[in-house]
Amino acid sequence: MSSYSLSYTAASLRRPESVTLAQTFTATPDWGEVRRRCVEDDILMLRFESSRKRISSELIKRLRNLSAGELEGLAGSDDSALQTAILWVAVCRTYEFVADFAEQVIAERWESGKRDIPVGAYETFFEEAALVHPEVAKLTESTRPRMRNQLYQMLREAGMLDDATGLLPLILPASALDLFGTRELADFPTRVQV
Repeated sequence: MSSYSLSYTAASLRRPESVTLAQTFTATPDWGEVRRRCVEDDILMLRFESSRKRISSELIKRLRNLSAGELEGLAGSDDSALQTAILWVAVCRTYEFVADFAEQVIAERWESGKRDIPVGAYETFFEEAALVHPEVAKLTESTRPRMRNQLYQMLREAGMLDDATGLLPLILPASALDLFGTRELADFPTRVQV
């Protein structure tokens, strides 16, 4: 990650679409061909070509950050919890901003017994990131709430946040624990042992 990429607002986790892309890549291991099939053959079943281009580009960018084993798990498993966990790891690898938020804000609040992520916690994190990363400082005021809303939506899809701002304990499937290393497990700060 050479720059602090912030374009994650283009799509949420989009598990069904991401699984379709992973399965297509498994059959035809060429990301260019996968993208072509998304745009021209509409394998994601998105009505507008502009949506097909935007969403396929975003999801492929994330999937390219997965290992062969992770892609295989995403494409070949029927376990939605495993698929979701793999997609969350892909997002964290693609967007250091998201990984930093999980590891710094969520982990700190969870470990200290605070079971929510109020808007103020996000805003403080955003301001601190803007001091270190020029990419964040350049964002417009209208972009900030969109970034927060999309991040919170992905946290909900990943099973770490409720419909409001409450943090939820997350139980990862055993197959995810077998697949991920210590680094990836840090992306799940509300993970609990069973």
